Amino acid sequence: MLAAVKTENSREIVLIDEKIPELNKGELLIKVEGCGVCGSDLHAFTHSKGYEFVNKPIILGHEIAGEVVDCFDPVDQGLLGQKVIIESMHYCNACKNCKSGRYSICENNQVIGLHFNGGMAEYVKTYKRYIREIPEDLPPSLAALSEPMAIAVHAVKKAGEIKENQSVLIQGPGIIGFFVGLVCLSKGAKVILSGLERDYESRLSKAAEFGMQIHITDGEPLLQKVDILFECSGSSVAFSSGFSRLKKGGKAIVVALYEQTVKLFLTDLVRNEWPIITSYGCDPEDYEEAFIHLREHQIKLQQMTSYYSLKNTEKAFTDSLAQKILKAVLLVKGHIGGSRE
Repeated sequence: MLAAVKTENSREIVLIDEKIPELNKGELLIKVEGCGVCGSDLHAFTHSKGYEFVNKPIILGHEIAGEVVDCFDPVDQGLLGQKVIIESMHYCNACKNCKSGRYSICENNQVIGLHFNGGMAEYVKTYKRYIREIPEDLPPSLAALSEPMAIAVHAVKKAGEIKENQSVLIQGPGIIGFFVGLVCLSKGAKVILSGLERDYESRLSKAAEFGMQIHITDGEPLLQKVDILFECSGSSVAFSSGFSRLKKGGKAIVVALYEQTVKLFLTDLVRNEWPIITSYGCDPEDYEEAFIHLREHQIKLQQMTSYYSLKNTEKAFTDSLAQKILKAVLLVKGHIGGSRE
């Protein structure tokens, strides 16, 4: 099979012929149709701090959609031909957190495409418990985005009840921030998405099409105080300054990962009773709501997604790093409009 392999060299991916994965007990073989390029993939690509655990060479990719084409156990024959996504987080289902339903913080969690080979290849294998059937009216090329949408669903759940007309500020117009905005809009919130002026054409302008208010952070200051702050930028400066836009008693939900230490004056947080709530990954149940949002907005979202062939994986990474696009998806099978082959 053809596979895009991240080498030991920073910012290098090469296409090579790999053996199709051999199956073991409980495993399925998935013929990949679409695989998204995630921020974590970009961090692994550039050898960022915090991603030293990624052993290279490796096939990256954890936003995977495709078709079940083989199985090890005869009892799983009925799954052949099924269109599925693979859950990114491979939880153990045995630790205390898993048993209490907190799969995203499984004590033994591993992520496909970061801890072991992932979906930037023609085939990938996984255990049966990590697949979810794609709704019939959702194309796999878009279903590959169910993982970042599930992360957004999980983050909004961590905020607790979002009431109609509550004001929400989302810092960071990447795909996670964008999807958090869509989920908050579905709850009736008034959503402000903030980013730099350079983000406007490729990212912020697209959010405006869904009814989000846009704020350019390197322009006029945001005078409005908000009820809830979602920090999705990964900027230590944005994290610290975001609290100045939060009402007393408001909530801050941190979704991004950071390469630098963040400094906070905790007295301000105490005096204003600003809780910091963190959100990591997603739980299996979050995918069901993710499918609902993707189906609702599928036409617009497909138009906003940039599709690349597997042979152009490195270009997908460099365009994503340069923030020329909102979201890159590798098409391993088939072709639809908007491709950057």
